Amino acid sequence: MARPNGKDRGVVFKQGGWWVRLYVNGREKWFRADSKSQAKTLYGRLRSEARENRYFPEKYAVSKELTLRAWIARYLEGVTSPGLRNVHRYGKFWSKLLGRKLLTEITADDLRHIQAKMKHKGTRTARTINRYFGALRRILNLAIADGLLSANPIKGVKFFSEPAGRLRFLSDKEISSLRDTLLPEHWLIVAFALETGLRLTEQFHSRWDCLNTEQGILTIPLSKSGKTRHVILTDAALDIVKGLTSWMHSPFLFPSPLTSAQPMQGRNFVVKIYEPALKRAKIEGVTWHTLRHTFASRAVMAGVDIRTVQELMGHSTITMTMRYAHLSPAHLRTAVNRASLGAIATKSASGTGSKTGSSENQGVEQGPVRITEPSEISAGMVGGAGRVRTAASQFCSASDDSRTTDNPARKTSTPKECNQGVWRFSCD
Repeated sequence: MARPNGKDRGVVFKQGGWWVRLYVNGREKWFRADSKSQAKTLYGRLRSEARENRYFPEKYAVSKELTLRAWIARYLEGVTSPGLRNVHRYGKFWSKLLGRKLLTEITADDLRHIQAKMKHKGTRTARTINRYFGALRRILNLAIADGLLSANPIKGVKFFSEPAGRLRFLSDKEISSLRDTLLPEHWLIVAFALETGLRLTEQFHSRWDCLNTEQGILTIPLSKSGKTRHVILTDAALDIVKGLTSWMHSPFLFPSPLTSAQPMQGRNFVVKIYEPALKRAKIEGVTWHTLRHTFASRAVMAGVDIRTVQELMGHSTITMTMRYAHLSPAHLRTAVNRASLGAIATKSASGTGSKTGSSENQGVEQGPVRITEPSEISAGMVGGAGRVRTAASQFCSASDDSRTTDNPARKTSTPKECNQGVWRFSCD
């Protein structure tokens, strides 16, 4: 419908030319046109853009952009991860470096520069640097999920390769030395870690209401994987628990010496008690987590299969548990024997013989060698672990009678019982 007096909305003739006047969110804006028809067309287009919020978006639209510091603060408010201490450390680090930048202003080039600088400084290992960038990746992924970011700039950063490193665990001698340098009440805490393989936070936050002494099960409500897991306690671990008196005044197995309503601070125990004891015992390259490695290593060397060790350790995948597989190659030997030709290979070798070999070696038939696993593990060994390590070799040396020239044929290996109730082999 035409306006009165032939006037068009938003189109004005003044100062000898045609102008377009536009109101958006209470703000006025003027545009010059060459003719009235051009002004009417321009006004229609601008009004359409205003309705679609495409006009003056940086001034009139509600801004969704946040700085990295503001987003990290919001992220930390909703974190329920057991590793909250590390999350706060990573958040503080990135807030200090890039906190003033908007989420959309962070580029992959900025992150690559920070990564190279951290590596050149040399105060952090490649594994630690990866953890910092992994934390930032999670933070930015949540920003993408909330529509604050279209793409994660971390995709343009290549993480450092992490060497597997050496698996460190305590020997029986080191366990004895560590026990001798600790007070009895402090040794019980270390021995409990050796017996259960619990992580630092899991052990020092263990509660009496999560312990079933009749069944010997300790429940961890929230483990590292975010799931509830049940830890089977050994007889030695149960003896340690039954000797504690903290149940009379605290809900925790290991309460704080200052206030019984709070658990003992694990880091304080490590820094003030555990690490000084390691120095006095002259044990190097050991952390608190080494106790967990020791638990798993002794179990594997005692003949426990990898799948069971995974359940005892609470690993969500078997990949982590396979680090201990080299300590017990029995499962690899079994797999190789399944693919063996067996008797067919033996008959073929005895029928054809070797062209270059001596005549004495021809016609020799080798008997099958049966491999058995440790059948009995005795308890009560030094160190409080309650397990016995199996010797590295599963074979005893052959007797001199088997090497005599009177009988060139090899005799069949038969098992003989060695000490500790573990089967060994010897040639009769």
